[in-house]
Amino acid sequence: MELTESQTGDAVEGGGVPAGPNQERTIALFLKASGRRNHTVPIRRSFLQLPGPGARGPAPMQVLVSRKQERPLDAYLLFAAVSTGEDFSVTEWSTSWARSLGIFEEKTGGAAVSRAWRVLRELRIVDTSRGEGRRTRVTKLKEDGTGARYTPPGAPGSGVSPERYFQLPFAYWEDGLNTKLSLPGKAMLLIALSLRAFEFSLVHAQICDGYGINKQTVAKGINDLIEHKVIDVSGQQWYETLRTRSGVSQRPLYQFADRFVQPGISRITQPKNSKH
Repeated sequence: MELTESQTGDAVEGGGVPAGPNQERTIALFLKASGRRNHTVPIRRSFLQLPGPGARGPAPMQVLVSRKQERPLDAYLLFAAVSTGEDFSVTEWSTSWARSLGIFEEKTGGAAVSRAWRVLRELRIVDTSRGEGRRTRVTKLKEDGTGARYTPPGAPGSGVSPERYFQLPFAYWEDGLNTKLSLPGKAMLLIALSLRAFEFSLVHAQICDGYGINKQTVAKGINDLIEHKVIDVSGQQWYETLRTRSGVSQRPLYQFADRFVQPGISRITQPKNSKH
C-alpha cells in the first residue's frame, strides 16, 4: 500500500509552499489512509508474551522495553495500524515517518527512522526493501518474532485458531497518548488491553513473570495510565494468599475509560479470583 498526503490530506490554504504537517496531523493522515473502519489495530498477544513453557523468547515488546527502545515501538504501533491490504506493506517517505515520531529535521529524522526499522528487522517483526521513488517499503511479519509471513489473527493459515489477540484503539493517537505516556505506560497499556476484560487486576508479580518486565516498570506504567485517565480504580478484589495471617487480602480492580474499551468487551468479561 502506498500512502500519499495528496490522496489522504485536507486542503491547505495560503500562497506559497506551506510547512509540512506537525506530528499530530501527520499521524492523523496515516490513520485516515489506513481505512480501518472500526478504528482499532489488531495485535497478537505473542507480541507481548510468547505462549507456553519453554517458548522461544523473549517476546518483541520485552526486548523493546528492556532496551528502552521507545521510538521503534512508536513506529511499529503506527505501522501496524496502516499496514493493511493484500501484502501488509507500506511504502512511504522516511520524512513522513519521522514527523510521526516528532522529528522534523530531515537528516536527523531519516537516521532515526532507519534505526527504528533496523531494530524492528532484528526482532523479525518487519522487513524492509527499497520502494519506488527513494521511499522505503516496510512489510509486516508475524508479531511473535519468528519472521513468518503475516496473516490477520484467525485467518486461514495463521496458525492455531482461535488466536489470542487484542485491539489497540485509534484513541491512543487521537488523545495524544503516544507522546504523553512513558515507555512503561505504553507497555502497560498494551498488557492491560491484552487481558480483554471489562474489569481486571494488574498483579505486579504476575506481570513481571509473564511479560519479563521489572516491578518498577509495572508500577510506573500503571500510575501513568491512571494519571492520564486511561484506566481508573473501579473496586477491590479479594484473593487467597499465604502472605497474610487471615489467608486473604485485597488488590485493586481497574476499568478502561470508555474510549479504550475494545469491541466485544462487556461487563460479563470479568476476571475470576485467583490464588497466589
